[in-house]
Amino acid sequence: MKHIKQYNQFLNEDLLETRYSAGLAIVYNGKVLLGHSTGRKANTGYGISKGGIDKGESNIEAAIRETREEFGIKIPNKLIGKSEHTFLVTSRKHKYNKVVYYYIVEIKDLSQIGLKSELIPKKQLQTKEVDHAVFMDRNEASKCIMQSQIPVIQLLTTRGLI
Repeated sequence: MKHIKQYNQFLNEDLLETRYSAGLAIVYNGKVLLGHSTGRKANTGYGISKGGIDKGESNIEAAIRETREEFGIKIPNKLIGKSEHTFLVTSRKHKYNKVVYYYIVEIKDLSQIGLKSELIPKKQLQTKEVDHAVFMDRNEASKCIMQSQIPVIQLLTTRGLI
């Protein structure tokens, strides 16, 4: 009940517009795939692939599409965990609250998602939005992930995935 009250407070905060996004937390070999948002400082601004949910699109469909667009990776549905998780973002500068739904994808081999390396080739990236993407361990990720996405790292750590 407490969680629901906090969530409602978040949504009503300053009567900002509420937006919705979806993404994937892709885990491999004790590391999570993070992309650096173009235009942010070099050692900050990393996060999972995520983006807006189009009209008529499910959260999982949006998460798959955004990962394909930003990272150039097609994630098969069968690899996506069934549990939906969330984190919340407030942008006072742009005047919105955002609820981000995300799913965990655990892979055993990079070839499952069409990669040969833990570093995604730059030519695969949607460089307008993401200029670098690589798998990072918990320590690396904790140093450079966006504040709003710290709960993703905490959940993956709690579950023993990173």
